[in-house]
Amino acid sequence: MQQNSLTRKEIEDLAYYDFMSYLGVPYFHVGGLISTKELAELCRINEESKVLMVGCGAGFSSCFLAQTFGCSVVGVDIAEVSIRKANEKAKALGLEDKAKFRIGDAYDLPFEPGTFDVVITEFVSQFLDTDRAYREFVRVLKPGGMVGINEMYSDADVSHEVAEKIREAETIFSEITQLPFSLPSPEEWKLWLERAGLSDVHVYRHKASVSSKEFKLMAKALGSYGKFGRLFIDLMIGMTRYTISSRKIRNRFRKLSKGKGILMRNRSTSKHVGYVLAVGRK
Repeated sequence: MQQNSLTRKEIEDLAYYDFMSYLGVPYFHVGGLISTKELAELCRINEESKVLMVGCGAGFSSCFLAQTFGCSVVGVDIAEVSIRKANEKAKALGLEDKAKFRIGDAYDLPFEPGTFDVVITEFVSQFLDTDRAYREFVRVLKPGGMVGINEMYSDADVSHEVAEKIREAETIFSEITQLPFSLPSPEEWKLWLERAGLSDVHVYRHKASVSSKEFKLMAKALGSYGKFGRLFIDLMIGMTRYTISSRKIRNRFRKLSKGKGILMRNRSTSKHVGYVLAVGRK
């Protein structure tokens, strides 16, 4: 899809993640490709693994897994624009045989029981009824297979003031995405995975940070630093153009910046917020 293939009104009416995929944002999870790689290693993904990525977005993480580990990846997402972008990305990278994408609902996955060795999701469970979704993840998993999640968390024991700030950010993200959004504690993530019938559940806490290693992984996934630079420039140009031309999109970005500021830059709240990598075995 070309950036000019939709009218401004059609672009404004896109759901949040459809819009971000249309814009060219490679992924949404705060841990980046570093966390994707670590989660894959925790799930023991190798070239023999058949992996399902639930909420695959524009397919960047899925293609990265196929490139890095040689595994076979199927990505599903409810966003049509995202799936279109994901298939374009797989084709551009020559990964059509390794990374395939289709529209799918996390609550009703279009696969037979016991299809996959690993089911992974990144910054998706935040918006889901975890009991319904995780039972479905387990259903399509082979015996002995792994579920791996990469999701944000907030500490359970915080002051009233911090809790209020976090609730404000949760409300902002719910308004932007038009989806329910919350930041559970690490203990809650563990409980929900266990309640789905998984054993050997382990939860690892991380703080969001940016390092040169992330840029190296991005460049490797895209094929060169030049392509990484081009992606960044195109993304900045697109964001600037739509911010200037559309009040609706401008307000969306303003709210997004406020929500991120509360969670990532506010000194009192940021120390209580991060992301978890959690895994469990069927």
